[in-house]
Amino acid sequence: MIISIANQKGGVGKTTTTLNLGVALTKLNKKVLMIDMDPQASLTISLGIEPTELKQTIYNALIEETDIKNVILYSDLLYFIPSTIDLSAAELELVSEIGRESKLHDLLENIKDSFDYIIIDCPPSLGLLTVNALVASNAVIVPMSPEYLALRGFGLLQQTIAKVKKLNKSIELMGVLVTMFDGRTSHHKEILTELKNKYPVFESVIKKSVKFPDAVLAGQSIIDFDESFDGAEAYKNLAEEVISWHSKELV
Repeated sequence: MIISIANQKGGVGKTTTTLNLGVALTKLNKKVLMIDMDPQASLTISLGIEPTELKQTIYNALIEETDIKNVILYSDLLYFIPSTIDLSAAELELVSEIGRESKLHDLLENIKDSFDYIIIDCPPSLGLLTVNALVASNAVIVPMSPEYLALRGFGLLQQTIAKVKKLNKSIELMGVLVTMFDGRTSHHKEILTELKNKYPVFESVIKKSVKFPDAVLAGQSIIDFDESFDGAEAYKNLAEEVISWHSKELV
């Protein structure tokens, strides 16, 4: 199964979710490939990898047609395709190509059956890189901070998913993942309630914590950094929700 982690708004926890969901799924003995589709290379950096030292990235596979198997890094059950700032040029270079929205889909066709889950960290935009991820995906998870403006912006992503359905009929919104939640504020509680009334929302809620940036500085997932932390538990619960959703789709 291929899952895009998408939201055109930055700073909502897309990279944190990609990394920690990926690691949590491996703890449940799932073979996972994570793909960094963001030119900012946040996921790559979060794994403790220096982008400037990389010779092969997702850019080489998308633009130079390097065999995608040659850009995969791996450790046990967790596999990874990194990104660099070079990817920012990819959208311009893809514009003139035939089938430009399906480049990533075509690359993944030969390897998708080798993994239980492929998770794509999308950039904070609804450009060609995000569209490529959505066209390649079976499902979308939308990390969202519980704020009014974030809720309003969600409509744009829904419109994009609706348009992508013309190219990829199988894509579905798996759910909204509420991130950076502060249960002490009535505003956050109200937005959470409104989200649950309108959209599929995961039971797992990711609370705001300084431990997440601390884990990034350590080049680790929150699960490896502090498995007893409630944020680590939340992502492990999210992994179980994802597996449950996938199981129902297969029936």
